[in-house]
Amino acid sequence: MMKLSLFVSHQVRPAVITVAVLAILLGGFGVALWLASFFLYASLRINPLHAGLWGWLDAAIARHDGLMPNDGRRLAGAALCGVLLAFGGPALGLYALWERSGQRRLYGSARFASDAEIRDAGLL
Repeated sequence: MMKLSLFVSHQVRPAVITVAVLAILLGGFGVALWLASFFLYASLRINPLHAGLWGWLDAAIARHDGLMPNDGRRLAGAALCGVLLAFGGPALGLYALWERSGQRRLYGSARFASDAEIRDAGLL
């Protein structure tokens, strides 16, 4: 019975991690798509709060069909801004937290040595 539970736990853990990573990526792509729609509508001087989730995709399809011939740069720029904000922002935040977690304080950690520390260092 114990061997079966160990086998199941070794099989379930990678599956749970995979599902969690896929859910995070899918959520990130949804946020990136919404942000791209937001930035595209803002660049077209339309109220960006009305963009919705599919605004960028609708504009890309309209561009492909020839209905928006001069807006390729706006589509590409909006997509780039959306992806950078959706994935770069959280990645930068995690990096900033990870970078500072193992470092000593730069200011305010200096102090005078006690008598015992001076004796232990052999300075008295």
